[in-house]
Amino acid sequence: MQFNKVLVLVTGQPSDKTAVSHAAALVRENRGRLIILYVIQVERSEYLDAELPEEVEKAEEILAEAELAANLQRNVIEGEMLQAREIGPAVVHEAAVRDIDAVVISTAYPRTHNKFSLGTDIPYILEYAACNVILIREEIAGARPERRPLLGRSGSTSGK
Repeated sequence: MQFNKVLVLVTGQPSDKTAVSHAAALVRENRGRLIILYVIQVERSEYLDAELPEEVEKAEEILAEAELAANLQRNVIEGEMLQAREIGPAVVHEAAVRDIDAVVISTAYPRTHNKFSLGTDIPYILEYAACNVILIREEIAGARPERRPLLGRSGSTSGK
């Protein structure tokens, strides 16, 4: 499948690097366009267009790191930050406005109250985005079982 325009959401988490790498690979072959998006969440007690210099500085740093990690030519990559109340609706809106082919999002193994949980933003994007959504969930550290070959195990009793 070919993707000409891919939007990747970055949040400042370690899983961003994986998401950006995968998103860059999707557009690299076609010389497509990669939009790296950081959403500044604005509290309801603030105006949506409030000046938030500390958040803007943080966003600029995260976007700069993501652009370096993408390892693409400058003319095919764009870093974008926006302010919104919620991340999910902002990503869905941005994907629709920009006619995005795929949204790439990543997460570590998310847990809330000791249960697996994707929160609210990821399910919102999965449900409402009109384009392809690629979700990357990083593996659980130390949870991979020992790998054994399926065939030719020693002590096999098959073939009697």
